[in-house]
Amino acid sequence: MPKKPPNLFIFWNELKRRKVIKASFVYIAVAYAIIQAADIVFPRLGLPDWTVTFVLILLIIIFILVIVLTWVYDITPEGIKVTEDIGSGSNQEKGKKSAKSRKQGAPDAYQKPVPSQSELEKKVSDLEAQLHEANSLSLSKVLPLFVKKLALPVIVIVALGLFVIYKQKISEMLGFGDEKREVAMTHNANAAGYIKNGDIESASHEVELALESDPEYSYAWSNKGVISYLQGDLDKAINEIIKAVSLDPRNSKAPYNLAYALDDRKDYKQAVRWYKEAIRIDSTFNTDSVYTVASSALGRLYNTFEQPAAAIVIFSRAKKLHPESKYIYLIHKNLGNAYLLQHQTDSALKYLELSYNINKLEPETNLFLARAYEASGQTTKSIESWQKYINLETDTIKAGEAKKRMKELAVKRLQEIIKN
Repeated sequence: MPKKPPNLFIFWNELKRRKVIKASFVYIAVAYAIIQAADIVFPRLGLPDWTVTFVLILLIIIFILVIVLTWVYDITPEGIKVTEDIGSGSNQEKGKKSAKSRKQGAPDAYQKPVPSQSELEKKVSDLEAQLHEANSLSLSKVLPLFVKKLALPVIVIVALGLFVIYKQKISEMLGFGDEKREVAMTHNANAAGYIKNGDIESASHEVELALESDPEYSYAWSNKGVISYLQGDLDKAINEIIKAVSLDPRNSKAPYNLAYALDDRKDYKQAVRWYKEAIRIDSTFNTDSVYTVASSALGRLYNTFEQPAAAIVIFSRAKKLHPESKYIYLIHKNLGNAYLLQHQTDSALKYLELSYNINKLEPETNLFLARAYEASGQTTKSIESWQKYINLETDTIKAGEAKKRMKELAVKRLQEIIKN
C-alpha cells in the first residue's frame, strides 16, 4: 500500500496550484517598492512620520485580502471563477462516462469479471488517498464562505480600528476635531485681518490668545513673527518664525516670512534657501497661498545678483502654474525687470505694462517702466513714470534719487526740443 503524502506537502502543492505562492511573491516585491518610495518621498512632501507606518499597516491588510482572494478565485480566459477543488473535474467526467456507458447498453455489474487481489488493493489505496486529500482540503470549501460572509466585516472592523488609533494624529494634521486648535485658528484668523488693516496692537492681542489656546500652533507663531517684524524687532521676528517652521513642515507661510525677514537683514544666501522651501511646499500641495509671492521674491533676488536668466526660469514657471493668481502682477513686474537687465526692451515693456494694468499703485512697476521707457528712447513716457514712482515711493532717499534722475531727463528732453 503506498505511503500517504504529508498534510503540509499537500497543502503546499495546493497553494502552488491556486497560484497563491506566485501572487505572494509579486505582492511582496511591489509592497517593498511602495514602502521604499514612501520612505523617500513622504518626508519631502512634508508628511508626518506616522504616515509611513500607516501605509505599512494598510499593505499588510491588503496582503491578507489578496491571499484569500487568490486562494478562492482564479483568472481564466472566460473571466474570474471560483477555483475548483482537486478531483472535482475528474469525478464529473467519471460520472458522465458512467452515464454514457449505461446509455450505450454496457453490461451490468453481475457480468463484470472478478478483479484480482492486486487490483482490489490498488483501488482501495486510491480511494483512501482521495479521502485523505478531500479531508485535508476542506479549507477550500470554508474559505469561499468566509469571503462571502466574514471578509467584508473583518476589513471594516480593522479599518475602523486603525481610524480610532490614528484619529488624534489625523485631526492634528488637518486641524479639525481639536477644540483648542480650532479656537487658536479663529484667533489667528482675526490677527491676520488686523495685520492686513495695520492694527498691530489688536493683531498682537489675538495672536497671544491663539498661542494661549494652542502653544504648538505654527501659523500663530508665524503671525507673531510678522508682528515683531512690523514692530522693528528683526531678531525676535526671525526666532519666532523659526519656531513656526519647526512646528509644522507643511506651513509654507512660515518659511516665506523667514526668508522675507532674512532678505531684509541682507542675509541673501539664507533668504534664497527659505524662499525655495516655501515654493517647494506650495508646489507640493498645488496651492497659491505663497507660491507666487515667494517665486517673485526669489526671482527678484536673482535679478539683484545679476542673474536674470535664472530669474526668468522661476517667473515663467510661476506664471504657468498660477496664471490667475492675484499676485501675478508681481511676477510680470520682476519678469519685465529681468528682461530689462538682459537689454531686451520690448519684452521688458510687454510685462511691465501688463503689471501696471493690473496694479497701477505698485511703486517698483513705475520705477522699472521709467527705466524701460528711457532705454527705448521714449523720454516723455519715462518722465511720466518717474513722476508716478516719486508720488508712490515712501522711502525718501529713493524718492530723492528718482527726482534727480527725472530732472536730468527733463533737461535732456528740453534740449532735444530746442534742437528740433
